[in-house]
Amino acid sequence: MSAFEQLLAEAAEWRLLGLLFEYPYESWRRQISALVPDLKDESLRGLAAAALDVATPGLHIALFGPGGTVSVREVTYQGGVQFGYLMAELSAYYDAFGYSPAAEESPDHIAVEAGFISWLKLKQAHALAAGDDEHAAITADAAASFLKDHLAILAEPAARTLESFAPDYLIQAARTILRHTGPSPRSAFPLGNPDILEDDSAEITCGPSAAGSDLIQLQP
Repeated sequence: MSAFEQLLAEAAEWRLLGLLFEYPYESWRRQISALVPDLKDESLRGLAAAALDVATPGLHIALFGPGGTVSVREVTYQGGVQFGYLMAELSAYYDAFGYSPAAEESPDHIAVEAGFISWLKLKQAHALAAGDDEHAAITADAAASFLKDHLAILAEPAARTLESFAPDYLIQAARTILRHTGPSPRSAFPLGNPDILEDDSAEITCGPSAAGSDLIQLQP
């Protein structure tokens, strides 16, 4: 598989992971069905099929709605960070890369953040196809930084909470996100539960290193 094809496969995976946490409108079902042919991994196609089978508006509201049992918003786990600052930082990322979330969720919702990684993978693939190595590198660095600074904060605690309340397809989706992000750098939940990473052979990776410890200079 070429680098271009690999990026397209990763974009499809992240798009599915984001969709699995969105409200299941009828259009949501069409989007998942249309995405299935682009999923290279049989387990991902299984998650898509299970979601179409199991997901209902009532289930979504019970889990993620107001007063729901599981929070999948970053602000819940970003201890000490002011809400306005977090929203401004997320908006800076999204605006810099022309990302307009389709999901009707807050910018710090896991569905929106996973969708952003999908968007960055697509932009990186298109930059490579155009021979624009500079923009491909900028986009890759942005994806690595966003995973480390944002999705990694919520992936582990959200995955642990979902273990107790969610259907299997959402548990598996959360585990998949956690494998990509690695443990939260600010989490109080150590990775000691073998149920979270059920495949002992699956190595946790955080992606390529970011350009620096500070937020990188975002460019479209």
